Amino acid sequence: MRKLIFLFLLCIACMLQAQNVIDNPKFKFRSGSIYNITRIERTPDATRLHIHVIFRPHWWVKTGKDTHLEDAITGKKYYITGSENFELEKEVYTPDSGTLDFVLIFPPLPKETKEIHLLESDHDELNTYYISLEKKDAKASLFDKVSGNWMGMDDYYEWAFGIYDSLAVMDNRFYQYEAIRQKGKSMLLTLKDDRGDKVELELTPQKNGLCRIRKDKEPARLYSRDTGSMKAMQVEENESPVFRRDSVCLQGYIAGYDQKLGFTNGLIYVSNDLTREDYPMVVTLQPNGRFECKFEINYPMVSSVVFNNDWIPFYVEPGQTVTMYVDWEAVMARSRARDYYYPLHNVHYMGSTAYIGKALKCVDDLFVFRYEDFSKMQKELTPAQFVERCEPMFRRWSEQADSLVAANRYVGRAARLVRNTARISQGYKMFDFVMNRSYLARENKDNEVLKVKEDSAYYNFLRQMPLNDSIIVADKNFSSFINRLEYMNFARAMGDTTTVEMGKIAYKYPEKSVLTYLKKNGVVLTPEQEKMRKDSEDRAGKTVTREISELIAETKIWEELREKYKDLFEAYRKENEVKNDVSVSIDENQKAEDEKIMRINQFFENQREKSGRLDTIVGYVPLVSQIIALRSLPFDLKQLDREGARSLLDKEKQLINHPFMLAEAERLYAQAFPLQNDSTYALPEGPATEILRNIIKAHAGKALFIDFWATFCGPCRSGIEHTAGLRQQYKDHPDFQFIYITSDRESPEKTYNEYVEKNLKGEACYRIPQADYNYLRQLFHFNGIPHYEWIEKDGTVLRNSPGTYNLEKYLKKRFGNKD
Repeated sequence: MRKLIFLFLLCIACMLQAQNVIDNPKFKFRSGSIYNITRIERTPDATRLHIHVIFRPHWWVKTGKDTHLEDAITGKKYYITGSENFELEKEVYTPDSGTLDFVLIFPPLPKETKEIHLLESDHDELNTYYISLEKKDAKASLFDKVSGNWMGMDDYYEWAFGIYDSLAVMDNRFYQYEAIRQKGKSMLLTLKDDRGDKVELELTPQKNGLCRIRKDKEPARLYSRDTGSMKAMQVEENESPVFRRDSVCLQGYIAGYDQKLGFTNGLIYVSNDLTREDYPMVVTLQPNGRFECKFEINYPMVSSVVFNNDWIPFYVEPGQTVTMYVDWEAVMARSRARDYYYPLHNVHYMGSTAYIGKALKCVDDLFVFRYEDFSKMQKELTPAQFVERCEPMFRRWSEQADSLVAANRYVGRAARLVRNTARISQGYKMFDFVMNRSYLARENKDNEVLKVKEDSAYYNFLRQMPLNDSIIVADKNFSSFINRLEYMNFARAMGDTTTVEMGKIAYKYPEKSVLTYLKKNGVVLTPEQEKMRKDSEDRAGKTVTREISELIAETKIWEELREKYKDLFEAYRKENEVKNDVSVSIDENQKAEDEKIMRINQFFENQREKSGRLDTIVGYVPLVSQIIALRSLPFDLKQLDREGARSLLDKEKQLINHPFMLAEAERLYAQAFPLQNDSTYALPEGPATEILRNIIKAHAGKALFIDFWATFCGPCRSGIEHTAGLRQQYKDHPDFQFIYITSDRESPEKTYNEYVEKNLKGEACYRIPQADYNYLRQLFHFNGIPHYEWIEKDGTVLRNSPGTYNLEKYLKKRFGNKD
């Protein structure tokens, strides 16, 4: 018996010796943090990965049979052979804890394999790269002890130094390592920045976790890895004007980045909410995680840099450089939470207004009104009940903002920004609550609550909004807030049922009705056109006062008739020209001039009425009234000719008097009516233009209609299908070509192939990497799709490209009907 026991124990010892166990193995980076490898067991028979899942309770995870290990050196793949406590190819739901533990089993790995990747083709959140199969070093190196982020401790824990494997950050600049050496218990670093300036750093880790850092010959100071609690500090007010156009630079470093994660650049959505202009800018991203983007802004901006559809906030003012540190593990933790409101941790800012970025990120986490709660209130509460229910929460937001300002002794711009965030967050939600109630009432006809309209008292909150504070434009919710503000129907809420005077004009009816002429020549008129004809007959030769909006509506009808019955209109003109001995062309010119004046008056009166309603509610003329008037100009100017636009602009000066906004209005006019009046423009040299040229070089010698689209986009698909007959008509045209461009991320391969096979077979279709597509978005300044561009044979771009709605007319005019 003793001999058997001895042999049994010997077998166990041999088994343990043959089994290589690595607990919490190190890895370099990963694409998701739902799946965590807690242990790897290597035996002669198998490789076992212990997985700990962290996810939302009662959400499912799924691991497929294409899951595999890949040797990081040889690239050899080892596909999964089984699992324990987990069923492959099945949706497995998490319990109340949101955690799961199971084992994935793979074939045994060669002894010489030192690093592996864990990969799955259709589920990139599992992917983990360069997993070490060696046990962790018992003792960290001195460089490991001094690397990371170090915060100053004598004011408010500002981010002062970033020491990483491939680069260092300090003084709002990046440095490369020229020399790294150890001297006793200190690390000596010789750093050189992009301009060639050198800095010497001496870093000495302390037993209490702090680090003593000496820069050049300056006295050494203690720094902490902990961001700490903000200490009370006096921040001097920034005296620079809010509105001024200048360039900015956003730069930073992503810890835990590698190109294997699937993205090689990012985007910043630059917007000018004064003029409704917005466009994306590409953020260049280097393999070592360093990123940079330079662009121009008109005022301080709270925005986000977007990597891999993850949004990381920042604050920047004109003329500034802001440096960010982004921990990709923290970004993935937010993504794992599947919660828009989940706080983003371990983001740091460096620069002259870093404290504002830090403060705004803090308040952003405080003022949360969850969508599900808000949506429920919309359907269950009347406007008055909503005000009563939410008033304590909105009051608490303001109190929290005041407390943050007091605790940190913020003054000037910082204090205004923090307080405005609370107020605009409230105002944005107040507008949103009533905005869609009419639609919801139609969808839920039995819901009596939705039939209750807001009264004038509902909008009393506007009197507490910072509508006269110029820094309001920097708030992250300002774009939505101002949009709701300019389109809100205040008249209804105020019980005003009178018709607002929108402007009228004297209008002379012709002696002979053209509609009667058309009818006599066989044209079948619609009921609306027949009414117009009878009115024209009754008022022949008379001058009457008519509403501008009514005449503009009729103008659209006239344009359609003229296009359809060109010959009859020309015959009518010649006949009446001879009979009346009057040049009808003069009458037509006068009519066009009248129509232009009507449009000018209507545009202006619309803006004056909007501003007047708001001014009446708040009791003064706030700055945002000028912004509302300015925001209308980009659209209104395009509806007029050069002289008409100038007339409108001069009228709008009654509503706009802020010097910067007046300058913006003049810029919009110059942009709409350039002095050279070129119909095309040349593309700037750069990576974006090269990407486009590489795509279109196969179609040299042809004018190109480029359609930027995606499979998920309904309007995109509608436009493509609407032009199917047109594509057939111009197929193989010697001078013209349709081009279709989408990205690999927005149009998944399977869905893309199926759609192209059914709807775009034989067409020039390009599915390009998302990084390249981002550059094209920047090149043509578009955020939304579908987006259309017309490229001439010489490579220049048409300033006003046709869309799918008027493409047939444009092609017919350019090329005629193809036989």
